[in-house]
Parts: sequence; structure tokens; C-alpha cells
Amino acid sequence: MGKPRFQGHRASLNPSRASTNPDRPAGAGGHNMRDRATIRRLNMYRQREHRNNRGKVVRPLEFQSTVAPGTVARVEPNIKWFGNTRVIKQSCLQRFQEEMKTVMKDPYRVVMKQSKLPLSLLHDRIKPHNSKVHILDTETFGTTFGPKSQRKRPNLLASDMQSLVENAIAEASNYSQDKDRDLVIEETGVRVEVQEEIYKKGQSKRIWGELYKVIDSSDVIVQVLDARDPMGTRSPHVEAYLKKEKPWKHLIFVLNKCDLVPTWVTRRWVAVLSQEYPTLAFHASLTNPFGKGAFIQLLRQFGKLHVDKKQISVGFIGYPNVGKSSVINTLRSKKVCSVAPIAGETKVWQYITLMRRIFLIDCPGVVYPSGDTETDIVLKGVVQVEKIKSPEDHIATVLDRAKPEYIRKTYKIESWENAEDFLKKLAFQTGKLLKGGEPDLHTVSRMVLNDWQRGRIPFFVKPPNVEHDSQPTEAASDVTIGLSHSEKPGMKEQCEGQAGTNECSSVTPKWPLPQVPQNYKKITVTSQFLEEDLAPVNILGISETDSGTEEEEQEEEEQSSPHGRSICEANPKEDPKVVLRSLEEKIAKYKRFLEKAKARRFSAIRIPKGLNERILAKSELDSVAVETQKTRGKPGERKKRKVSEGEEQQSSSVCKKPNSKEKRRAERQQHSKKVGVRYYDTHNVKNRNRNKRKIDTEAQRLTT
Repeated sequence: MGKPRFQGHRASLNPSRASTNPDRPAGAGGHNMRDRATIRRLNMYRQREHRNNRGKVVRPLEFQSTVAPGTVARVEPNIKWFGNTRVIKQSCLQRFQEEMKTVMKDPYRVVMKQSKLPLSLLHDRIKPHNSKVHILDTETFGTTFGPKSQRKRPNLLASDMQSLVENAIAEASNYSQDKDRDLVIEETGVRVEVQEEIYKKGQSKRIWGELYKVIDSSDVIVQVLDARDPMGTRSPHVEAYLKKEKPWKHLIFVLNKCDLVPTWVTRRWVAVLSQEYPTLAFHASLTNPFGKGAFIQLLRQFGKLHVDKKQISVGFIGYPNVGKSSVINTLRSKKVCSVAPIAGETKVWQYITLMRRIFLIDCPGVVYPSGDTETDIVLKGVVQVEKIKSPEDHIATVLDRAKPEYIRKTYKIESWENAEDFLKKLAFQTGKLLKGGEPDLHTVSRMVLNDWQRGRIPFFVKPPNVEHDSQPTEAASDVTIGLSHSEKPGMKEQCEGQAGTNECSSVTPKWPLPQVPQNYKKITVTSQFLEEDLAPVNILGISETDSGTEEEEQEEEEQSSPHGRSICEANPKEDPKVVLRSLEEKIAKYKRFLEKAKARRFSAIRIPKGLNERILAKSELDSVAVETQKTRGKPGERKKRKVSEGEEQQSSSVCKKPNSKEKRRAERQQHSKKVGVRYYDTHNVKNRNRNKRKIDTEAQRLTT
């Protein structure tokens, strides 16, 4: 026999990258790699015992015991082998059931690893005895009556005559003749008119198939609502379907078109809808969006919840013409979905990549068949105005819903008797006439309906607990939304005062809302509302937390940095001139902004993000010149003031030394946003700028 070969000592860690090595380093697989316990279990299945040439076991398997040969294996006689392995008390089970019910009802909390929890205990599968089932199939007469009966008394709804009368009275009070389909209805010869096919848009099988494909493919479902009528654009059928059939999918609300309603209306609707599901205020725009940063932050939180998945999909559902495709374009900051101000632009679902792990799914608008009239369907924007045969029938409802002041301001018509009179005056004013000078009511009514659907006529549905003549005087506290698994700080909304009443119309949410705040002062309201519909927003106490762009994030970082204001505001009491100068600058800023706000007729007062550095420099030079003129009086005072001015200039130079980010921000603010403006300022192309600057050419001649 040869000498056994020395194989060396086994290292503590195996450096190989094989899938069977439990000590392999974490590679590109990430969370999808097998863990150590799984690898060891699979290796245990594959391994064999080692035997020598004679067939004797040299090294047994891991799960084999090393018992001396000849001994008889024996199980210890103990009653524990026949008992329950896991025992839980009824009180603990009931407490777990109650806590799980509260968690499942809370839209701001997510149950992680649902497969490891006994969720089947929450559903009580035992049907009550008085349920409407076939009694003879479940219990025959032999098991209930007679000598072979298995129970002492039969299960009846009423044990005596008194209980039978009480049950009959309760059933009679809940009886509805409209829901009773067993009644024989006499034909009177009058039938309900069948709706046209145009009013059934968004209800076809193809559209509902697209909706269910989006729901099945999405991990997070976003229901986009119109801020002018949020409750009218909700789909209760879809919400009930998700809660019953797919409770593991997350549903959130996005309140789009916030620029068409006052700020306090957006704030109140967000507070009302946040009691049921997480709600975001949003304004879809490629140039000036609102809520984009908070929405992306919320989607990132959902991505962190599903760490086990490579990517998550976010589906957008809702009524037609609520802005689902516009929200996706805003999140991508470019046009990736075709959009139009009419309903039915999106025909099929489509996937859009937002990030590496987040995908967006656009869905065509779906309308659940409800009891809405034809006018309600038209005013919700479900139907294209060009395809309506008689648009004149819906103008009366438009005049009833919108305030007369808004109609006068939009169409410059002072008074009208009815809808037909209004259309005639508008036709004569706009020149929409037929042969013989007759007004074209059909075309004018289409114009009015188009203006209604596109938001040119100011209109909004008031939130609950708000009277018609009420005027909120104080802005409610910022309503925050978001997700959390562990702790959530409480939130109380301030009470809005009402004119002429002492009642407090506050909305107290059922669940404490987590912190993903939104600053509603940044919403640029484009519609022009009356003073009674507007609520003043306080300038003081604004916390700019809606980080939608990179510039705002940089400003927040600079404001939160400890070295930002430590030099300038170290001792404000020692330099009263510096304090007065800063106050004057702030007053000048607010005056300039108020003039701009009056010109644009904003509904909310907000602080601008940045001001032009040239204006500030000019104001500083003017203030310095005025001070130098004042100091020309006495030579002694002149020297002292020169010394103090030198110190102030040094301190201001230290404070106002621009950073690289500030320089780039100032350059971006100085550039004009219009296309071709900078080029035509410096060049003379097709004689568009004959008065171009010649300073550069003269400088070149001098140098040559």
C-alpha cells in the first residue's frame, strides 16, 4: 500500500464562488442568492457516506448518529410525542386577531411577510345558523327531529310569537319596492329612453380588460382624481374589488389639477381623502410641476417595502381625462405618453420606465356604470364634445353649477334669462352666426362645454363640513402622507373658523399620518377666483419641504448647513445697520413679489425661490452711495464711518462669497427660458437684431 497523501488543513472559509459553497461572497445576485441554510440543506441531500474497501462506513452522514454497532435504537416513551407542538392561548389569539384587523384596515401600514402569519384565523369561516342556505341539504329532518336527532332543539329564527313579530317589523322597515324583483310590473306603454352609445364610453369589455391587466401587473395602484370633483371621479367598484380580492396591493390617491381650485380646497380634500388612503396633491406640468418630489419619494418607499423583488410596477387608473398620462410625463420630465385635452387619447396600456426598479403603467380611462345622468357624464369629461349630438341640453347645468360672476368674467355677458338666451348673446358676441344672422347655438354650446372641461370656467366642489357662505380664515396645518411600518407621529388639523357660526368644521383623521409633507403655498393657481372663494395663506412659518427639483434640494441643504448663517447672524444686536439693511431688503422683496402676484392674480401668497443678483447688487450700491453722501459732513465722523464701513464690507464679503452651486444657479436664473433669445441678442441673423452690440468687435480691433 502506498503512503497516504497529505491533503493539507482545511481553511476556515472556502473562497470558491460555486453555488454549493455556503461561504461564497455576495455577488451580483444580491437578494436573489440562496442563503447559507438553504445551501447546507441541499448539500445534505446530495452527500453520501464514505466507506472503505470492505464496505464499512468510515464517515457517516451529518444526520446519522454515531451509535456503536450492535446497539438497538429506541424512542423514549414520553407523552410529549403525542401532544401539541405549538400551543397558544385563546386570549393571545384574540388579541392578535384584533391587532391584525386594525393593521389591515390602516392604509398607512403594510404587513410584511404575510405568508408566515396565520392570517386564516382572521376570517371566520363558520357561517351563522340563520344564514340563507339550503337547510335540508345541511341538516335533514331526521337529524333535527325524532329519536335520532343530534341536538336538543331546532335552529329557528324565532323562538316565540313575539320574536317573530319583531323580525317581521324589522324586515318591513328595510323593505324597498324598487329592489324587489318578484313584483309584477304593469306595462304603461312608457319606457325609459336608451342612452346613446357615446355616453357609454369607458365601459366596454376591452377597456375593462385593459384595466384588469393593469391591476394584475401592478404592485402599487395610483387612482388619479380630478381636484374639481374628487368624489365624482372616484371608482368605488374598483376600490371594493381591490380591498376584497387583492388586499396585498397598495392603493393611493393622486389629486391632479390642483391649479384649477383654490389652495384651501386642495388642502381640505387631501385631509378628507387621507382618512381612507394615502393622498397626494399634484399638478401635472413639464415646466412648473407640484408634488413631483413627494410622489417620487413615496414610490421609493414602496420600492423599499418590496426588497425581494427586482422591480415594482405602478399602475395609473381613473376616469377619462383626469390626467393619468400627464402625471407620467411629469414624473419622467418629458413626453413619453400621448396626451390631449379630450377623453379617450390612451387606447391601450403601456409600460414606461421611471427608474431602474420602478416602472409605470398607463391605463385607458374606465367608467363604472352608475346612476349618473347624461349631463353628469359630459361635465366629468368622459365624452368628447365634438361627438355630442345636442350639446345645448347641457348648458343649463353648467350655468347652475358655476357662479354667475365667473360666467360674466369669462364671457363678458352681464345678464341672461335662461340657457338659450345666454347662448344667443354669446353667439352674437363671438360672431358664430348662420345664414340670415341667426345664432349658431350648436357651435357656441360646444365652445362652452370645451371651456368647462378644460378648466377655463372656474368651478370646484366644496369639501364636506364647509357651508356655502363660510370663509375659512386660518389655513389648516399641512396634511402629510406616506408609509411607515413602525412609528407614526400624531397629526391634528387646526380648526377652520366659519363666518357667522361658532361650530368648528375640522377633519380629524382616523389614522395618525406619517411625515411626507407638502407645501401647498407653492401651488400656482391659474384660475381667477373671487375673494369669497379664496383663503389667505400666511407667509410666516413656511417650511419648504416639497423638494421637487435639484435646485430646491440644494437650497434646503444650504439652509440646513450649520455654516450657512453662523457668520452673518452671529451677533445681530451689535450691528443695527446690518439688521436694518436686511429688513429693508426683505421688505423690498415682498413688495416686488406682491406687485407680481397682483398682476398674475394668484390665490395664495408664497415666497419666491430666488431673486436676481443684479437687483440686489444695485440696491446695495444705492444704499452705499446714500450713506457716503451722508458721511461727507464731518472729517472725524468720516474716519469712524470709513472704518465701520470697511468692517461691514469685509463681513459682507465673507458672508456673500458665492459658492460654485450658487454661481451656477445665478447663471441659470439669468438665462432666458425662451428659445433663441440669447442667440439673437449677440448675432444679427436675417436682420432680426440690427442693434446688436459692437463692444466685442471694437475690443478685437484694439487688440489687433
